[in-house]
Amino acid sequence: MITKRKKNVDPSPLPMRICLCGCKNEFQPNRSNHFNVNYKHTNFAYNHGTRKEKYAEEIEVTKRIRKNDRILEKYFKKSDKQIVKLNFTIIKADGFDEGIFTQIVGVIQDEIERKYNAVYKFCFRLIKQGEINFIEIREL
Repeated sequence: MITKRKKNVDPSPLPMRICLCGCKNEFQPNRSNHFNVNYKHTNFAYNHGTRKEKYAEEIEVTKRIRKNDRILEKYFKKSDKQIVKLNFTIIKADGFDEGIFTQIVGVIQDEIERKYNAVYKFCFRLIKQGEINFIEIREL
């Protein structure tokens, strides 16, 4: 008895692949670098893939730095001075984190070099006078 075999519609040297977007569709790739069924699946895989999870910790730190910068900007713009000195507990209540900054900047003021912790557009330094903590804010 002779059996008929179905011929492959597209005889390709590339094996069948499963779409990488997560839909689990099996397809015949046209090229060796063809990993998704079509462009919609490619876009979905790009926007929902592991790329965003890879930098999750970096994104979280950037958000905290931006938040610190916005808080410093808020209090700096309330004053007309170039150097603003405030009670630290007020800024701390807004959610300011003094341990998050991008770099340490040396500023020469009255022939004395002072170290400031810089965020994006502003820098700050903590001053303790007696029992009260103050924060000094400058624009970079």
